[in-house]
Amino acid sequence: MTNQAAAARISYYTRRERQERAVAERASSDAARQIHLELADRYAALLRG
Repeated sequence: MTNQAAAARISYYTRRERQERAVAERASSDAARQIHLELADRYAALLRG
């Protein structure tokens, strides 16, 4: 993987993690909130490698 591709991947995962956490904060139900937090956690795990 090139440095450019790696940087793009990191940027994408970071953006998606933040978006999922923001959506979780606005979720109207606990179930939806949990799903979005789980997605955010998965993106965070991808960032950690």
